Amino acid sequence: MVAIQLQRSIGPKLMVILLGALMPYGVWGQSLPKALRLTPPRTAPTSLDYYIVAVEDLRSARSRSVGSVIHEGKPHNLLVENALEKTLFDYFQAAAPERSHQQWPIYVRLEDYNIQEKRIAPNKVNGEAKIKVSYYWYRSIQPVALTSFETKVVFSRPESQQLHPEVMPKLLDQTVAHLQKWIDLNRGKNPALTRTIALRFKNITEKESSDTLYYQHNRPLVWTDFKGNSQRPLSRYAAAVFTSFSYEGHAHAAGDTLVLEIGLKVFMVKPNSWARQESKTASTLRHEQIHFDITKLAAENFKKRLMKAELTIEDYDSEIQYQFIEAFRQMNNDQERYDAATAHGTISGQQADWERKIHKAINDSVLSKP
Repeated sequence: MVAIQLQRSIGPKLMVILLGALMPYGVWGQSLPKALRLTPPRTAPTSLDYYIVAVEDLRSARSRSVGSVIHEGKPHNLLVENALEKTLFDYFQAAAPERSHQQWPIYVRLEDYNIQEKRIAPNKVNGEAKIKVSYYWYRSIQPVALTSFETKVVFSRPESQQLHPEVMPKLLDQTVAHLQKWIDLNRGKNPALTRTIALRFKNITEKESSDTLYYQHNRPLVWTDFKGNSQRPLSRYAAAVFTSFSYEGHAHAAGDTLVLEIGLKVFMVKPNSWARQESKTASTLRHEQIHFDITKLAAENFKKRLMKAELTIEDYDSEIQYQFIEAFRQMNNDQERYDAATAHGTISGQQADWERKIHKAINDSVLSKP
């Protein structure tokens, strides 16, 4: 536009001044594609077992850009209306809202969310949209990885029909559905979905073999169990019994509880146990039986330690091992105190006291159980 201003002077002379105002001429350029608005579904699913707590954008370029689309024949950067983390959080919060305290509080990590279009012919555009996310939650302030999801959509469209406003939200809807499907498949099976921990103990008493005798209260030691070489000229003892205990563990999910199955073995190793022929008396055998009973009590002590321990789902194994070592150390101390107090069974009064004490402990901790 050119503005013309006329100015007349007073007097005989006529002065005409032409002023050209420099104004921009109209440019018929291309418009930009509208910012992507991610509108969550109007009706959120009511059966979801989780809700979204936060979204973390892990893309290399953390920006509002989610790719490139063809608009009026040219590629243009596609932007979301607001910061992507906030946009996706609002979307997920509406799609997967918190409804009860029994839902899992889920955190979403966004690794990829992108659309790319290419004009391959007049009025024909090919495109690909993709998303990649991972899910986790916090249990006892520790992050627990759950699952991940990755998918893509390949499409063709005419130039006059934009598909990204439809395709991009559908990718998000698929992530919502995927996580619920994963929970349905893994609930009660996957330890990652457990919230509490429970202990179950089992005494393993395998069939007696030629070299191993498992502890049973109604099966006391007999001299034929001592199969080791009794010719020990350097030993001053009349007999020796080799006893020990061990455990084996297995964990499995039951509902939202992680069940720890602890199997305990209390045993005597026959080839390592021996007795001199002239020392195979009833009193000597009773002394060795108390050693076996002390080992059984050590296994019971291990149980009690575990029931009092602060076991966590994240690190229960190391705590179990620690309590086992402590129970084993206590057993060795008790065995040494027993031998020291009774002079290896030669002080009859002390031997009788220990027998009464150990028998009572066995009755209280083992036989009193249903």
